[in-house]
Amino acid sequence: MRCIFAHGFEGVPQGRKYRYLAEALDLDVEAPFLPRKGFSLEDQVAVLLEVIDADPALRLAVGSSFGALALAIAAGRRPDRDLRLVLLAPAVGLHDVWAGQLGADGMALWQEEGYLQYRHQGVGQEVNLPYALWTQCRDASDLRVDHPTVILHGLADDVIPVENALALARRSPGVRRFIAVPDGHRLLDSLPLMGEATRLVLAD
Repeated sequence: MRCIFAHGFEGVPQGRKYRYLAEALDLDVEAPFLPRKGFSLEDQVAVLLEVIDADPALRLAVGSSFGALALAIAAGRRPDRDLRLVLLAPAVGLHDVWAGQLGADGMALWQEEGYLQYRHQGVGQEVNLPYALWTQCRDASDLRVDHPTVILHGLADDVIPVENALALARRSPGVRRFIAVPDGHRLLDSLPLMGEATRLVLAD
């Protein structure tokens, strides 16, 4: 079966989660480079919509962290598609994380200048993050998911609190199962449960 994988904000397309999907689950995985169009949330949603629209038969989509947030938004813009989602530590509330890290002065400077200079591990260089990234994440904080979805989130996640993902699940009629695990944000100790989440959502 073919699926798409949406990597995290500083992830790479063919990282450990991609390899698990392709090798352990024997899926035909397409993993686009999400910042191809830019670093705003809408830029990365646009990349995913291109992939979704290019394959009318696509059913399975897996996203990690920021990629899970972008994927949920993209899927919501295709309500007539029979998409099944697995969201791994979805980055709902990421705007609060940045605001807490930067503080009031840092946020004011980001807004004033329009860009934040940031050392991006995924691309290995300094990039300019548009202020629209923050506002778009803020505006997505009340996101709801209507497609059949399984969410996997770590109880020890120190980036996105598990409560954020639980709130997403509670307001989303599409969420079929919420799996909480004793793991951190990257969920690297829980890869087999990613396979279980995939099986659950496809069985719906």
